[in-house]
Amino acid sequence: MRIVIIGLVFAAVILAGGTAYLLNSYLSSQRAEIASKAPKAPTSQVLVAKADMPAGTVVNDKNTEWVPWPEDALQDSYQVKTREKNPLTAIIKDKHVARRAILKGDPITMAKIYKADHAGFMRGTLHPGMRAIAVKSTPDNSSAGFILPGDRVDMMLTHSLLRRAIDRTGETSDTFNALEFTSETILENLNVLAVDQKVNEFDKGAALGKTMLLEVTPKQAEIINTAKVMGTLSLVLRSAENGEVERQHSFTTDVEVSPMLSNFKSFMAGSDLNTKTPMLPRSSQGPAFSSDDPDYIPEPEPIPRPAPPLPAPRVSKPAPQAAARTNRPLTIYRGVGTPPQSVGDTTNGGGNMGAGTQ
Repeated sequence: MRIVIIGLVFAAVILAGGTAYLLNSYLSSQRAEIASKAPKAPTSQVLVAKADMPAGTVVNDKNTEWVPWPEDALQDSYQVKTREKNPLTAIIKDKHVARRAILKGDPITMAKIYKADHAGFMRGTLHPGMRAIAVKSTPDNSSAGFILPGDRVDMMLTHSLLRRAIDRTGETSDTFNALEFTSETILENLNVLAVDQKVNEFDKGAALGKTMLLEVTPKQAEIINTAKVMGTLSLVLRSAENGEVERQHSFTTDVEVSPMLSNFKSFMAGSDLNTKTPMLPRSSQGPAFSSDDPDYIPEPEPIPRPAPPLPAPRVSKPAPQAAARTNRPLTIYRGVGTPPQSVGDTTNGGGNMGAGTQ
């Protein structure tokens, strides 16, 4: 009896599994039949990159391929293959080179490639009207070498020209006296063309180059050349995501950086900053020459000191008068046997002589 029950359970399991399999096969066939009857969107053959193509790659039939592309998503710049025309043949014949890096699957357009015999390699990578300028690079002024071709950077200038300008104009403000160095962002969102002679945007890792080649406008090229002699240039790597932090200004002075300099007026007034007026970071104070401090706390005024008491007026005393001089008699002895002689006071100019005895 027990064996019969086990056999029935086993048969039921097999029957359930077979039913599920048959039902799944039936549904799959029905879906395929419905999909085959559905109208298909018309497509065209579009030329795309078969693999990642760094800048300077020669376009050929090995690194490109034709793929179906919905006609409603076609753009005029796409290379479309028809029965009468094959654009790839002309591209290979004229030896076109990738102007910039092209990712796998991206459509090939004439704006992304150029004829190798029409321009030098780097000249061909520039957008129309743009220029290329080199900037010296070290690990500490170029984001530790993590700036690579294709990245976007801001350019920062650090200088002490403000101090010189204040000295020339003769300003004597307490805030001006504390100013020395300034850093300011002079250019933003510059495209990096190359690091030294490396132009491959698909290279990974840091690139510790000595020179950065930047794509700029003619005016930006003039600004960079002038800034080179004004101070120290630094390149700041930008995020790949768009999003800007609102700032009132694009500069920062040493007064904003140093808590001591930010309390320069109180310090010079003799306030005890350690106990009475604690020095706050400049980011929370933000008065003069602060570029972007949303939470402004004005600098406390120095505690006034009482003026010292004025000295008592001096009363001039009359000069003491000399006592009146009187004639004093003088007696002159000339020796034994000579009678003494009495004369007047020689200091009073007297010369009268008279008899007298000693």
